[in-house]
Amino acid sequence: MIFTYFREANEAQIILTVSVRRFIIFLSAVLGSAMIAAGALFAYRYIEAERSEQVHYERDETHLAIVNTTGVKLELFRAGKDLEDARPVAEFDGRHIWLTKGNYFLRAKSADRVEHFPVPIQGYRAGTERDDTFAVTVRPFLDGPPSNGMKLNFIPSGHFLFGDRQNPREPHLVWTQGFFIAQFEVTNEEFKEFLDSPDGYGNIMNWTPNGNVWRSKHLSRTSANISIDDQEFKRFGKADQPVTQVNWYEAAAYCNWLTKKLGGGRWLYTLPSEAEWEKAARGPDNFDYPLSQSLSDDETGLYNWRKNPSAEITVVGSSETLTNYRPNRYGIYHLGGNVVEWTQGLYRPFNRDKPYDADDGRNQNESDGVRVVRGGSWYSASNALMYIPYRDTFQPEISHNDLGFRVVVRSLMY
Repeated sequence: MIFTYFREANEAQIILTVSVRRFIIFLSAVLGSAMIAAGALFAYRYIEAERSEQVHYERDETHLAIVNTTGVKLELFRAGKDLEDARPVAEFDGRHIWLTKGNYFLRAKSADRVEHFPVPIQGYRAGTERDDTFAVTVRPFLDGPPSNGMKLNFIPSGHFLFGDRQNPREPHLVWTQGFFIAQFEVTNEEFKEFLDSPDGYGNIMNWTPNGNVWRSKHLSRTSANISIDDQEFKRFGKADQPVTQVNWYEAAAYCNWLTKKLGGGRWLYTLPSEAEWEKAARGPDNFDYPLSQSLSDDETGLYNWRKNPSAEITVVGSSETLTNYRPNRYGIYHLGGNVVEWTQGLYRPFNRDKPYDADDGRNQNESDGVRVVRGGSWYSASNALMYIPYRDTFQPEISHNDLGFRVVVRSLMY
C-alpha cells in the first residue's frame, strides 16, 4: 500500500513538473515575442523621434505650446518689417506648433477685447521652459483699474526678447507680469492736478526721502506751471501736451499720489520698469523701433522728432496725436519721439550671462543713483536715440524740456 502510494505520488509529481515546464516554455515564447515586439516598437519610435529632432535642428525650430484658459479664439502671426507686414500662420491649430527662427505673435480675440503675446523664436530649442518649449498662457482678461482720465492699455504676462540685438551677448528672454500702461505720456493738465491738490505735490508722504530733500530746496519747474500768457505756452504748456521739465523725484511722487488716490489696496501706480517699457515699445512684433524693424527716411514722419531747439511746435498733445500719429500694436503712442521718458530703474548692466532681474533692487524708489530714460524726443537728431534698446541716464534731479514720463499700473492681486 505504501509503495503504491509513493509510486502514484511520484507519477503525479512528474506529470505536474512536465506541465509546469511546458507552461513556462509557452509563456517564455509568448513573452519573448511580446518583448521583441515591444523592443522593436521602442526602437522604431526612438529612430523616428531622432529623425524628427534632426529635422527640427536643421530647420532651426522651437516648439510653441499654448495653454488657453479662456476659450477665446487664438491666431498666430509671423511679424514683418512693419505693422502691415504681419502674416497669419495657417498651420497653427490653436494649441502647439514648431516654428522656425523669427518674430511671431499670438492674438487672443473676444467680442470686445484683443490681447497680443510676443513669441520671439531665436532658433533651435530656444524656448522658455526646461524642455526648451516656448510656452504662452492665455489667462482670463483682467478688468482695468481706475484711471483718473488716463487711457490705459493692457499688456499680458509672458516672456519677450529683451536687449540690444546688435550685441549678440545681450538679448535674452525676460518675463513680466501683466500690466496696464498709459497710451500717452502724463499731460500738463494731469500733472497740474497733482500740483494743486492738497494731498498732492505738497504732501511729504508722496515723496521718497531723497525726493523730499530736493523738494525742500527747490520749486517745481515743470511745464504744467506755464501760463497761457507765457511765450513758451504754445510750445510746451498746452493742457494735453506731455508735461516736461519734470524730474524723476517729481514723476515718482506723482505715481505715489495716484496709488493713494486710486489704488484702493489693489492697484500700484508707478513708473515703468525698463523691462515693462521695452516690452511695450517693441510691441508683440518685437520691433527695434516702435512702429517698424528699421527707421528709413520714409518712416521718419511716423515719429515726432528731429526738430531744432527753437521750433514753433515741439511736443504734441493727445488730440493732435490721434489725428497725425499712429500707435503700435498694443495701442501705445510715442514710445519713440515726443519726449524721452523716465523709467523706474537704476542703471545696471545686463546680458545673457547676467540676465535682467526686476527684483534685484534696481526698481526700488528709495535707492539712490542715476535712473534710466528711454525713447527719443522731439529734439533727437539721431535715429540712435530712437532705437528701442538705447539706454540713457540722468541724475534724478535733472529736468529738461524734452523729458517726461508715462504711468504703468500693476495689479497687486494678479
